[in-house]
Amino acid sequence: MNVMLRLTLLCCACFFSQSAQALLCNSLTDGSYLTESIGPVSVPESVPDGTIIWYSKTHSVPAKCWKIRDIHFAEDDPIYFYGNPARLNTLGWGIEFGLLYKGSYAWDGDWSSTPRDGVFTGFTSPGCPDAANNAEMLACSLVQPIITFQVVIRKRGLLPFQRPPQDTYDVFQFDGQYGMNGGSGNPFGNFRYQLNGLQNIVGTPCTVDVTVTPEPGIIDFGQVQKTSTGFSPPNPTKPFSLSLDKQCNSPINIGGYFNTANQSGKNTILPTADSQFGIQIKDAAGNLLPINEPFPLANFPADVSHIDVPFSATMVPLGDPQVGPFEAVTVVQIIYY
Repeated sequence: MNVMLRLTLLCCACFFSQSAQALLCNSLTDGSYLTESIGPVSVPESVPDGTIIWYSKTHSVPAKCWKIRDIHFAEDDPIYFYGNPARLNTLGWGIEFGLLYKGSYAWDGDWSSTPRDGVFTGFTSPGCPDAANNAEMLACSLVQPIITFQVVIRKRGLLPFQRPPQDTYDVFQFDGQYGMNGGSGNPFGNFRYQLNGLQNIVGTPCTVDVTVTPEPGIIDFGQVQKTSTGFSPPNPTKPFSLSLDKQCNSPINIGGYFNTANQSGKNTILPTADSQFGIQIKDAAGNLLPINEPFPLANFPADVSHIDVPFSATMVPLGDPQVGPFEAVTVVQIIYY
């Protein structure tokens, strides 16, 4: 098989229905709120609107959702993410909050093609036409999904960038198809994801140019033989690096994010979903780097303008590898801290 890994570069930088007491949806581990601090984030003045400037880590929330016996008790109740549940006006903040779920992005003000429904999680609390009371509704309608997601922030509107006027923001709430249970005040404690530390987001005139070597960002593993135990040669590995050139005289920290549509576990890029082998990336110390997760890349002192960051890419068997030419693609996104 002839295998290549191609890397490309990308600099990173709601509507609601009427209230309805229909669905209770809590986290089994985080109560009513999961709060995450964003830490320091820098927004280069030169990056265009729409540039992603921050990724959360991947969260997997074990949820407990069930219906009460209201006028909709006999109906199935799909579970949704409802964006901006506190209904804040963020148009002048210079940033926009989004959800990355099952490989798709949704942004404030456009959480789905059917805004009253938010973003469908893929899970549903069943209707219970034979239930006579809330206890029977709980036993019948209970569903306990594990909902995995990331939250993202992108640049929007302001030049020069200014600090957001508020430090906290409720990004979304779990709820049913008839809207937020009890309204934006969330009196029944449905699960919400909240960000804090928003005033750590600051503008910067600094940018960093990035080049993948070998250029043009293609890592060619050449001919690799399939064997009964994996590959020959074992663990085919090729080096590559990111060449970083800072265009300012200020200190700045850089993070990375390997973005790919095909992934296995936390660390493996797949050429195709059924390839039965993947490619893993390691840093110079031999540590596996996460896929679709932010990680520290380089810290620039004020008097340093160039850093080379070495990596290696290794083919790993995941079963009985398919034979033929393959290409895996990941986008290297750059985040400023």
